[in-house]
Amino acid sequence: MDEMSLYQIAISSMLVGWFIGLILIWVRYGQFPHAKLALVALLLWPFLLLDEWLKLSGYESQLSFLVGASQIFSAIIAACLVLSIRKLTLTKFANNNVLFFIPCLVLLAGQLPLWLTPSDTRVGMLFSPPVGDVLVNWPYYATYLFSAIVTLSFAVHAAEYLASYHYYLSDQVVDIDIFEMRFTANGCYVLMFTSFLSICIIGLAVFDWLPAVVQWQTLVNMLNATGTLYLLLLLVQNRKYSPTPFAYAQMDKKAYSEDHLRFTLKQAEKAIIQHKAYKRKGLRIKQVAEAANVEPAALALATRFVLNRNFRAFVYHYRLEYAKKVLMRTDQKVTSVAKRLGFNSEKYLSNVFVKYIGLMSKRDKKKNTEDVKMRSPKTAK
Repeated sequence: MDEMSLYQIAISSMLVGWFIGLILIWVRYGQFPHAKLALVALLLWPFLLLDEWLKLSGYESQLSFLVGASQIFSAIIAACLVLSIRKLTLTKFANNNVLFFIPCLVLLAGQLPLWLTPSDTRVGMLFSPPVGDVLVNWPYYATYLFSAIVTLSFAVHAAEYLASYHYYLSDQVVDIDIFEMRFTANGCYVLMFTSFLSICIIGLAVFDWLPAVVQWQTLVNMLNATGTLYLLLLLVQNRKYSPTPFAYAQMDKKAYSEDHLRFTLKQAEKAIIQHKAYKRKGLRIKQVAEAANVEPAALALATRFVLNRNFRAFVYHYRLEYAKKVLMRTDQKVTSVAKRLGFNSEKYLSNVFVKYIGLMSKRDKKKNTEDVKMRSPKTAK
């Protein structure tokens, strides 16, 4: 199997993946909060291989003005990806979507020097990418390098959104495994790696440290298309999303008075007991806050600073109390109770239950000791 056939197989495989992504976004469009952004990114994805289509089609002379134009689409898609992840992880965010597309305008302006070069030169660059001679070839290098840097910075930005989301996940959901996006975070790391590798390859080409046979331009295009497609496919997977209903800046104890936090906690406890919310698998703090008519941020802070636990542990208390009553008063199996309450397994429920009983025993013992001390007469001096 020669090099050209491997090249065609690689492109064909990516086209199959892209087509699958289109089908998934079409079928699940109504399920995604980021559907529009994901659809735009998927529709534009084939343009990342625009240089390769020109070479394969044989119309490179007639369409020479398109040489290098794929890098503009790379910036647009990267912006759509980071905005999609922001929409998936946050409910409240600044309305500054336009700012993410400014690099696209910069890249468009950067294309002007390349477009002003003779048509034959651009076609030659397409089949034999330049190496070295920076003063002459800088328009070509600059377009690819800036595009790779933009993609890398957006991938880092997306990874940061996901890191913050996972950090506060236990403060806003009970069943973490339902709402985790670890694979999507890994997709961001893959895109970061492919972008960084592209920057390294372009740098080697600039300093003429690549073998003459290496088509660095094709390699960069393929790396970018692969990393982007992988993250796109992860973003259209069938799963539940729980955008954080409060701004991370609100997670400060000084944002609310202690009296307000205690009142919020009292209202939430009433709502959880009244609606038996602890039985609901996939329960989110937003749902409890709406039922109790309180702010999600205030409730998250109340559980953290008043009870010294997160929202997940707060609801787990009621779940475990309910599990204890069911297991002690009925003949239901532990497996059945675990499945109903959203625990991963019978073993997991048993381990958590044992720890919980031990913790409650310690608290009761401590409380009884304090009561005895309060009731005993003071010793005369």
